Amino acid sequence: MWRKIWTGVGLAAALGLAAAGLVVLSQDDYELRVLMPTAVDTHEGTKVMLDGEQVGEVADLDVRDGQALVTVLVDSGEAPFHAGTTARINWEGVIGSRHVELLPGSEDNPALPSGKMITSKIERVEIDQLLATLDESTRERVQALVKRLNESLQGNEQNLKATVETGGPAVEALGEVLRAVGEDGPAIRDLVTRLEAMTEELAQRDTEVARSIENLGQLTSVAAGQQEALSDTLDELPSTVREASETLDQVPEAVHATAPLLDEVQPATERLPSVAGNLRPVLQDMRPTVAEITPTLVAAEQLLVETPDLLDSAHATLPEVNEAVNTLQPAVEFLRPYTPELTGWLSNWTSVFASQSSGNYARALIVESASTVNDNPGVVPPGMKQEPRPSPGSVVDQSWTDANGDGVQ
Repeated sequence: MWRKIWTGVGLAAALGLAAAGLVVLSQDDYELRVLMPTAVDTHEGTKVMLDGEQVGEVADLDVRDGQALVTVLVDSGEAPFHAGTTARINWEGVIGSRHVELLPGSEDNPALPSGKMITSKIERVEIDQLLATLDESTRERVQALVKRLNESLQGNEQNLKATVETGGPAVEALGEVLRAVGEDGPAIRDLVTRLEAMTEELAQRDTEVARSIENLGQLTSVAAGQQEALSDTLDELPSTVREASETLDQVPEAVHATAPLLDEVQPATERLPSVAGNLRPVLQDMRPTVAEITPTLVAAEQLLVETPDLLDSAHATLPEVNEAVNTLQPAVEFLRPYTPELTGWLSNWTSVFASQSSGNYARALIVESASTVNDNPGVVPPGMKQEPRPSPGSVVDQSWTDANGDGVQ
């Protein structure tokens, strides 16, 4: 009977210990809820990884506000996580299952209690999403490429398997590349979008691009054509350098020749301060004169402003004046001998008439001489010459003649 009692007590104790163990195990699990944009191909039991090692699994999947709410259970040895912790979905391989990767925050940040919800802004880009960004013609070419690849590999499965087995590092590197593509998905998507926009812009500017390429070709042709001239210039460079060297070799001689001249000039330069001191009073006395010259300079400035127009007018007039003077020169030369008669006539005529306060009057000059007597029998006193009607110009022995050469009638 005691044996049955002890057996029942032992079973009860074992059940109690098992229950306590379950409670302890359930309390050791550290829970985090991650709100992320998507959780494609994840399910309950999906691995939770930290620094390449599994530290837990996905316990539940839900949807909240159009985003995936993933609940993960993490080993107590990795807890607690700190503020700033986030998570992302990674591939197990190139094409395969996914796992949740935790990215812990700084240990200096406050600790997160179990059950805390964190937010992940990392959006994964799947291969089908990346292909969807391509245009229709590109997708058709990719499909044709995949079809050809399938035809090429058909019947070579074993060879492909051996290649894959020996190319493990390359496949792992490819996986890293694809993982990087997934991590940088938004940036790649934006890059592809911008590349497509740039391609469309280049297609619209096809004529301008072709013209630029043509101009570049012409520029290259011109540069090639000038290559010979450049080569000739480089060939002449040694002679130019040689002449420059010879010129510089002559500089010391010029310097040596200049030194005595400078020695001779030195006494004169030493007297310049005293000369400047003597000039100071003179310059001071000239200040009033310079001040008086200022209006004259202003007037001269105005005159110089108008002088070009005057010179232009004179330049246009002088040829005509010169021509007129040349035309009048024969007439002036012809009239010059008769200047005394003309002057005497004007003088006598103006002396006949005069005016005063009482009125106008006229007077006549009567010249009396031995030759003016009418009844003079023709006797002319010595030293005199009688010519009752002298011809104009006879004083200078140039008698008046008309256009026909006839004298005074």
